Amino acid sequence: MQVELHTGDIPSVFERFSDLIGAQHWRKRVDLLKAEIKGNRLLKEHLTQENEIAFSLQASTELTKRFGRFPVHQVDCSPLYPCMAFAAQILSIAEASGSAQRAQLVRRVHGALKNPDDMRGLRLELTAATHFLRRGLGVQWPEMIGGGTMDLVVPRLGPQGLEIECKSISDDKGRKIHRREALEFCSLVAPQLNDLGKGLKAGVAAVLTLDGRMPGNFTDRRKLAQSVVRNVLSGSSNCQLEGANLRIHEFDPALLGELGEDGLPTISRDRIDSITDTTNRQAMIVGRKSGGAIVFVLQSAQDDSLLTYAFDTLSKSASKQLSGERAGMFLVGLEGLEAESLMELAQQDSTGDQLPTALRVRVSDFLASQSRDHVVGVGFISKGALRPASGGVTDSGGSAYVFPKRESPFWNSDFSGLFSE
Repeated sequence: MQVELHTGDIPSVFERFSDLIGAQHWRKRVDLLKAEIKGNRLLKEHLTQENEIAFSLQASTELTKRFGRFPVHQVDCSPLYPCMAFAAQILSIAEASGSAQRAQLVRRVHGALKNPDDMRGLRLELTAATHFLRRGLGVQWPEMIGGGTMDLVVPRLGPQGLEIECKSISDDKGRKIHRREALEFCSLVAPQLNDLGKGLKAGVAAVLTLDGRMPGNFTDRRKLAQSVVRNVLSGSSNCQLEGANLRIHEFDPALLGELGEDGLPTISRDRIDSITDTTNRQAMIVGRKSGGAIVFVLQSAQDDSLLTYAFDTLSKSASKQLSGERAGMFLVGLEGLEAESLMELAQQDSTGDQLPTALRVRVSDFLASQSRDHVVGVGFISKGALRPASGGVTDSGGSAYVFPKRESPFWNSDFSGLFSE
């Protein structure tokens, strides 16, 4: 699999990738997403991020039509580098595979273009494979060669090789209210709250706490949104709605920070949490140059637990996807976690005078099970990013926090330091 891409090769790579996959597949996806965004502008950022590869491929198609070929030297194409790296790696695997395996890979890419979760999973596998290849180790895809159900095998690690199972965990996993649901509900309350915010001088925080999940019926969601708006307009403080509680209070809008040129506050998550007495919940801010602002937060009374979801998934996969006959490792991609945040968790755990993080506690319990002795480690991978290097080279990567299980009977010294610099 290709792990380096020269800019001069991008036009050829994109042309061959388009022929292999079919440009109509990402064009149809982007057309559908644009129609959804047109119906609800609040979805734009979310859908664009969730479907980054599809949007980038379509942008590349449009640039190619405009210039006759992918314009490497005519425009700044660096925002499209992640997409072109993806295309180059898929293409290199396909061109080295037999016809049946190539067709299987193409079908997987088609599915990933339609489903962001599948795309995250595929990109995490490519990231893991890239990591091992750049360390001079070979990688096999067992499902493509009939060698098992795990995602990857690194045959030259340990006496029997190391099985790798990749699990990509999005921000929505474990949440009772998914981000799209929150954005769609916000679009129901936004117009009237926006009108109220135009002449507002004070700050108003409204926290809607659902008993469980968002109502599945649109009529019920609209009814709930109307109740929220009605109570905010009437100046209620604490009221019980059908299936939810609404808490409203005033605050000093200066706590939000300075206003931007568009009249919207430039704020941090910590400020929202402090003002609303919530933690990392879906939030919408309506602000104006008058200085007033409305902060609307949506949450569920039931606990959100990303870690519970993650370790439930690992527990099921330990016996179903890893063979149990040789050493295996999980690599968990935490899409909502930046490299710096993951490093902070590791630093907290390495400091003797602080309590262990929830992540360390959960992974320790997971690895302690004797039924999973074949699992020699769990690694958590941050969201990747491009980073300039010397000599005109752009590198990609993030951070990894790895928990080894050296007491496993499958442990081998080859497994030490796999993610060290």
